[in-house]
Amino acid sequence: MNNNPGRSLDKKMDISIVGDGSSSGGVYGKIKVVGDASFNDNLSCDRFKCTGTSVIYGSLESTDIKITGTLTLKERETSNDGEDGIQASGLHTKAEHIKVVGELHLSGDCQAENIKLNGRLTIAGMLSAEHMTLRIMGPSEVKEMGGSIISVKSGRLNDLFTGNKSILKAQIIEGDDIELENTEAEIVRGDKIKIGPGCRIGTVEYRSSLQIHPQSEVLLQSNRSLD
Repeated sequence: MNNNPGRSLDKKMDISIVGDGSSSGGVYGKIKVVGDASFNDNLSCDRFKCTGTSVIYGSLESTDIKITGTLTLKERETSNDGEDGIQASGLHTKAEHIKVVGELHLSGDCQAENIKLNGRLTIAGMLSAEHMTLRIMGPSEVKEMGGSIISVKSGRLNDLFTGNKSILKAQIIEGDDIELENTEAEIVRGDKIKIGPGCRIGTVEYRSSLQIHPQSEVLLQSNRSLD
């Protein structure tokens, strides 16, 4: 008989960090950070909520991730000097829902059903989501992006006050319904594609429709429905 009904054997422990703090990795229920926190290994939790700054030296898997501030996933530094640019690692973030107001920096891949971001991001690997809505406020870079519905727009007010260009750079962007602003990409591939203002695209491959804003540049376009 369980003499402690408040905790069952399979109940996950919750973590709450207020101020500055650190914790080990592991499997948890809810993780809440208000302040600055670091986690020293891979994390798996039902919900991860941060208001402030969190650094995870490992991967993060959660049903729901909400960030107001900055979330960084990275490997611990080694004695080797880093190279310029973002370098991919084996780390990853997986979630059903990700919402970020601030900054997201990952040295690996990011996968979600839905992701919404207002801010800036650097992702050294693949960013994939069924529905992706990014409002870029500051220089951002992703190696590859993939999804069903992809929307990238610019937070222009940030440019006025900081002087930083709200531009997203990517090698490949691939989806079904794609709408881009202030994006530089080598390849954009999809069904319905709308290239808004401020874009520089190397190659666009589309099937159903393509719109290109007069203030954007596309070097090569190809209608794949004709293949």
